[in-house]
Amino acid sequence: MATQRSNPEAGDPLQAGPPAPASVHASVHASLEPRALELLRAIANSPEPLGARELGRRIEAGNRPLSESTVNRLLRRLDEQGLTRSMDGRGRVVSEAGRALAQRAAAEVTWHQQIGSLEIRTVQDVRDLLVARRGVEREIVREAATSVSGEDVERLQSVMEEYERSVHTEERRRDVSTNFHKALASTVENTMLRAVAMVIFDPRFDMLEHVLDMVTAGRGTTMHSVHEHEEIMRAIRAGDPDAAEAAMVRHINRLIADASAVVAPSTRLAIELLLRNHSPVIGGGT
Repeated sequence: MATQRSNPEAGDPLQAGPPAPASVHASVHASLEPRALELLRAIANSPEPLGARELGRRIEAGNRPLSESTVNRLLRRLDEQGLTRSMDGRGRVVSEAGRALAQRAAAEVTWHQQIGSLEIRTVQDVRDLLVARRGVEREIVREAATSVSGEDVERLQSVMEEYERSVHTEERRRDVSTNFHKALASTVENTMLRAVAMVIFDPRFDMLEHVLDMVTAGRGTTMHSVHEHEEIMRAIRAGDPDAAEAAMVRHINRLIADASAVVAPSTRLAIELLLRNHSPVIGGGT
């Protein structure tokens, strides 16, 4: 089976993300240079054809209009790619393909803005992220149990053992705490699941692990993850998706319960200080 992999030399099993998708689904921002994309969007948003001079005024370069020669060079590139066409000297309009690409570019900007606004600001955010992880990871582990390769099993076992070796070392434990979950996501062929996994395991959420570590250490449940990971692996090795899903749900439900529990005042204060130091907004509580 040709399971898609991330580079094992890269360190983080999911950091590099899924393999490059087909060109029709590739990032708009990777398919055109930034100024050409700006021109395409300006033309697509205009109710009438736009000429090079007007486009130069609309697309600034260092607070100055973009030169006509530069605009014309970029327009020729857009014409060559079938994204724009000339209207007999009256200016450019977008083709059907150009309009579709401009719409994708706008959607991509909105997507990045929405993702960029996500932060762990409160303990409630920690719980919310865990709930999201439960929904995604139960599907990831089901697919892993039915399609994982022998090579994947060895890699997952190695990552799991790394966590077990680190569990008594606070800082190291936090650094590797999600590696098992990221490695699981990197084994699945479902590109949508892999893409969503990239969001929920984004580095901006690393603070989640610090908060959870404080809570579980205070509640004496830190070692539970070791046994829960082992249970998940047993189900994967057995090729049992139902058992794998049930084990993953129990694992994350336990983390949600930990994050929802009343903790000692000293732990609560430490969590609030940690979150405050990493975000301008603080609220919620355990």
